[in-house]
Amino acid sequence: MAAPIEIPGPTSPLAVGLPQRYLVLPTFELESGEVLQNVPVAFQTWGELDTERSNTLLVCHPISGNANAAEWWEPLFGEGRVLDPKHYFIVCCNAIGSPYGTLSPLTRKGGELFEDGRWVCAPHVHAPHEQDTETWWGPDLPATTIRDDVRLQKHVLDYLGVQQLACVMGGSMGGATALEWPLCFPVRTPASSDALAHATPKDTPYVRSIVVLAASPRHSAWCIAWCEIQRQTIEADTRFRGGHYLLREPPTTGLAAARMCALMTYRQPQSLERRFSRLRGKSNLAPEGASQASSLMEEGGEDITPSPSITQPQAREQYAVQSYLHHHGTKFLTRFDALCYIHLSDKLDAHDVTRDRAAWAAGAQSDADVLSGVLGHLGTSPVKPHVLVLSVTSDMLYTPEEQMCIHKSIPGSQLVHIESTEGHDGFLIEYPQIQRAIYAFLSQPKGAAL
Repeated sequence: MAAPIEIPGPTSPLAVGLPQRYLVLPTFELESGEVLQNVPVAFQTWGELDTERSNTLLVCHPISGNANAAEWWEPLFGEGRVLDPKHYFIVCCNAIGSPYGTLSPLTRKGGELFEDGRWVCAPHVHAPHEQDTETWWGPDLPATTIRDDVRLQKHVLDYLGVQQLACVMGGSMGGATALEWPLCFPVRTPASSDALAHATPKDTPYVRSIVVLAASPRHSAWCIAWCEIQRQTIEADTRFRGGHYLLREPPTTGLAAARMCALMTYRQPQSLERRFSRLRGKSNLAPEGASQASSLMEEGGEDITPSPSITQPQAREQYAVQSYLHHHGTKFLTRFDALCYIHLSDKLDAHDVTRDRAAWAAGAQSDADVLSGVLGHLGTSPVKPHVLVLSVTSDMLYTPEEQMCIHKSIPGSQLVHIESTEGHDGFLIEYPQIQRAIYAFLSQPKGAAL
């Protein structure tokens, strides 16, 4: 296989100006079997590899995050915190389908272009509003899975010289990715896709520990239903045109409405009632001193300043919760793409750690038995990682019952409840609790990442 090539980038309009690196894989085979050419992946690193090349901490982002973990997980980043570049070589890769530089509907269709050995930036990257032809993948990008993300990220780690991962961690979609890592790569070079089920004491584990935060072992019917509603909302926009819209005429109404819908799954009724009740207006109604969610991730921030797109006179009389939804729906349009959103939600729906792994669970009589059997290897295999599961107590999207299922299925795993009244967004708000739990886990002799 030809060696990957590092290029200057950017590879997507929404990656312009981001402080990240880009790697191009000459060929990459998807889980579906389809082989793509010149596949780009965007990533960032902090800190340095140690002499054993085993101090890497891989961070996996949620659906609307990117490779800049220092920004969207800033409360966990820095000296003395979980993500400490003085102790770890920290790596974060942009997921497939995300609009920030890795293979997505916004990257060059057919793969990155090289002429005479030199990379050529696609014309739509720096001038998206001037393009009349579809030079980007658009709706023709093949479907991908979280396992594809894991395998693409593995290429980046190999390129960087990583021999072993101290820890893989993430929240929401990132938590699902972290859970897949030791299933896909129990050792650095697996001989087969079921290597975890056939590992021996002579094998060296590739992933020493994982932290799964506010995630599930497979996408539930509840989550699939919400994702379908959001996709249908986007596709109902008259500008969507089957996904063949021009970048200067995106389906903004549909995408904003889909984002509003998503926000409702990130909170829970009592959280909204406490903040807004039946009050009207656009002012910030969060309690003074309240914790705030990251400005880049799921929730999108707590501020409710007036949106420039709200110009109707009656907008001044909106209920505060309406203003909140409209503001964040509009804000999302400046940093995301409709097809990318659809691709990522489809990927989440496909998430299921038991897919094509039923043979790992010998004697299983039910789906629950298969799930327990597959995850059970993470607690019994000779190359088992140390596992920490973090559950947000009020999460209505990825419920505490789902995290309990992960914990009960993996012998020796640890479960910590993150107390929060903010729903799924608690994983972006309750940082003191999250910091304490992960820091304590990584500091334990049996689970120490260093």
